[in-house]
Amino acid sequence: MRIKLSIIFLILLQFSCKEKTEKQFESQNNQVEKTKTDKVEIQPKSAVKFGFEKFLISKGKIGEIKIGMTIQDAEKLLTQLTKTKVEAYDFGFDGGGEAYLYSLGTEPVIALIPKMGSEEILAIAAVSKDLKTNNGLCPKSTVAEIQAKYPNIKVVQNLMMEWEYMEDEKNNQEFIFMTNENNKIGEYGELEVPVNPKRTNIKADWITIK
Repeated sequence: MRIKLSIIFLILLQFSCKEKTEKQFESQNNQVEKTKTDKVEIQPKSAVKFGFEKFLISKGKIGEIKIGMTIQDAEKLLTQLTKTKVEAYDFGFDGGGEAYLYSLGTEPVIALIPKMGSEEILAIAAVSKDLKTNNGLCPKSTVAEIQAKYPNIKVVQNLMMEWEYMEDEKNNQEFIFMTNENNKIGEYGELEVPVNPKRTNIKADWITIK
């Protein structure tokens, strides 16, 4: 009887050791997989190629993306970018609608603002400094650089958003400056009356294409 018990004990001990070894091995595999997952990071801009040169900012469009196009058609040209839903109000459009921001890694590149309740593009916001207008300016150009291309351009207050903009009326483009009381570009005597810029080192935040 004692011999039988000893044999049974040895068998149980063998199975117990085997199960423990398997669990340790499984735990090690899980740890390796977790480590691999933890090391996955967003690719830096330099690791992803995006043809900025194909997205020239011009009248009513940026590259092949045009005002009046649908969001779905425009997104076929932005497959390398990640999409985030934002408020249209963030880009100065009132009414509670939605807009879509497209980024390369962590860098915002372009935003599409559709008409309320529609997929039709109402406006485009060019955000990245790597996007260029047909006269060489970019969404991060300074007031002085904009003045060099448009000598008679003035700055205007956006009373709803409490920021400022400079407008290229011919091409329906606005250089948006998210300024405040401490760094306003112009000095305003009357509401909604364009004035000559006073602070010329301020950089734009994006270009709105309408």
